[in-house]
Amino acid sequence: MNENDASESIPILISIIPNLMGGEGHIIPYHTSITKAANLLGWKHIAAVAPEPKIVDLPINWQPCLSSENLELTINPIIRIFKCNDIYKFGSSIAKYLKKEILPNSKHNIIFLERFIHVQLLGLLIALCLIPKENLSVWLLYRRDTHQDKTRSIYKLLNKFIKRILEPGKFHLLTDSESLSKSLSNYFNESVTVMPIPHTDFIDVDTIPDLINEVICWWPGAPRAEKGWDIIKSLITSMSEEAKKICVVAAESSELSTVLSGIRVELIPQNLSKLDYLKWLKTSNIILLPYDADAYRERTSGIFTECIMAGKIPVVTKGTWMATELSKYGLEELIIEWSQPDIIVSKIINLSKSLTVKNKIKEMQKGYQNFHTVESYAREMKILFNSSCI
Repeated sequence: MNENDASESIPILISIIPNLMGGEGHIIPYHTSITKAANLLGWKHIAAVAPEPKIVDLPINWQPCLSSENLELTINPIIRIFKCNDIYKFGSSIAKYLKKEILPNSKHNIIFLERFIHVQLLGLLIALCLIPKENLSVWLLYRRDTHQDKTRSIYKLLNKFIKRILEPGKFHLLTDSESLSKSLSNYFNESVTVMPIPHTDFIDVDTIPDLINEVICWWPGAPRAEKGWDIIKSLITSMSEEAKKICVVAAESSELSTVLSGIRVELIPQNLSKLDYLKWLKTSNIILLPYDADAYRERTSGIFTECIMAGKIPVVTKGTWMATELSKYGLEELIIEWSQPDIIVSKIINLSKSLTVKNKIKEMQKGYQNFHTVESYAREMKILFNSSCI
């Protein structure tokens, strides 16, 4: 085998990223971890992204080659489907990049799409209709309870079309939640593989001595209603001697403020560097995750996973995926009722001191460290690829 043949036999995984979301959320760390997983397998990983002026320091294997039309701007999902010109531009930009830069250089190409809406999936279908499909695989990772969306039938139809135009065995549905896997599988009539959450490899958290005077409670990420913004607003109104022992750390955009004789509030930038994110993960005693049960019933949380990987204590809402995960390890005491701020304050202080809770978290941490890793992600990628080659 000559050098060109060897190069062409190396699988190329192409992440299609329609929206970088200004650098917020899981997108950049998630796909950076995929690069590491691909490197472990000796594969090549490329991220094809829509350009975003605010983000100038993307990794070298990230290519700003997709159309810049933001298909997510229109709120109404039905109106979105009629943005035909923008959808076609998006699809044709994928096809143009693949035909020019990817397909001539490899015999094994895998298109990977996660965090997408129906019109972006339609754009992918258009792209597939414009390019050769020999030895081309498509992996779609569903993060949300799409089977309950108003547009669920559109996703189901697009899945069928994409599967139909590919070679047998080249289409795979993925998710990162066991319960979501079952629900999606039932609705789509397709097997759905549960993948690890890989962006946890940067965590190396030293033991932080317990603070005598203050319990640091971090509400990470952007302030959004589904992440419990109203609950946190209510929590910081608590005024008592116990409340004075708590500090709530939140993003500046939450516009929270300290109440006299109550909880101290510390505001930090919404978009943290890796080092700053790790600093607050190390510093915090409690991670506040008062997420909406409907929004997160089956949907995972990367922050929750990182919290457990770091051996930190989360407090969560009943009926969420996070609550289900905690129950597996007998940590029901971390599933709390958020309606009474004064009771929450007392509970948070007690949880931060509990050796029983800390020991259970250590056991859960061990379980997560065995699955939610780049190495585990690479193993699952290899299994999927091998199944496509049969």
